[in-house]
Amino acid sequence: MSGSEVKTGASAAVPACPLDQEVRAVILLDAEQRIVYVNPPAQEALARMGTENPRTLWDLPAQLRPAVEASRPTAGSVPEMKEVANGLWGVYLPMRELDPEWLRGMVEAEQMAAVGQLAATVAQEIGGPNTSIQVAVDHLLDGCGAEHAETKETLQQVLNQTERITRLTRQLIALADPGRPRLESVDLNEIAGSACELMESSFLARGIDCTWELGAGPVSALADRNHLLQALVNLLLNARAALQGWTGKRLVRIRSEANAERVYIHVEDSGPGIPPEDASRVFLPFVSTTGGTGMGLFLTRQILVEQRGGIRVKSPNDLGGATFTVFLEKPIED
Repeated sequence: MSGSEVKTGASAAVPACPLDQEVRAVILLDAEQRIVYVNPPAQEALARMGTENPRTLWDLPAQLRPAVEASRPTAGSVPEMKEVANGLWGVYLPMRELDPEWLRGMVEAEQMAAVGQLAATVAQEIGGPNTSIQVAVDHLLDGCGAEHAETKETLQQVLNQTERITRLTRQLIALADPGRPRLESVDLNEIAGSACELMESSFLARGIDCTWELGAGPVSALADRNHLLQALVNLLLNARAALQGWTGKRLVRIRSEANAERVYIHVEDSGPGIPPEDASRVFLPFVSTTGGTGMGLFLTRQILVEQRGGIRVKSPNDLGGATFTVFLEKPIED
């Protein structure tokens, strides 16, 4: 078989090897790391990630390459699939890494780490001059009497904007180093309830009803409790902002659910929702549909991705507004 031929599907001649009978995603490679066979489950999984007809190891998604290379037979090793012929080796593709949501989260984590480092550098460069401007404007304000009301108003506007810059630079620095999560089994319902309690008085003051549909008993998730609590509070703040000035029904609803692999928490609001053109952009930095700094949802996504989870948005929902869904892994013991 030449190196340029890539066999796929059931019609390919596969060398016999002592595999179990379970249908799994399998590829075979030669000694030059060229792919010579891809079985249908592997084809399907790779296609979902936008990779079709890979010809070499380097055509595979970046997150898969280390796992594939690590399975290559070496002297003294016992890989999951042994060498099936001279110079030909096979590997089960790790299905966890083939999960599109997980893979997308890993790519996003790498991107956000790079953005975070850049953001911290920019924030530090901005911080010094911004502080000098604030001090100077404060000094000018102190010297303005009642006869300079218009000037005083203008200076106050400048001061307000520099304070906004200060808040933004702090968020940027936090983005660069939010602290590493300590993952353990936590009760998602308990953390969601704590987030609701923290926001309860704020919601009441604004005439917003908050309902919990968390069900009975714990829902175990693999997460860092404090980081997850911060993420959920961020989402509740986002829901509050969406309902600010909203003349219709003002309701925030929180629901939890679980399946065999993941647990979910849904934060829903009855506000105006998110325009379709903005739904794919709300997790980008400096993008806001509520008039904020545009960093809250970006930071929230970073927090969740670092906990091997993620977040997605749907709008409209059955309340008329937007639903942000957090998903996390279940602990192994579950």
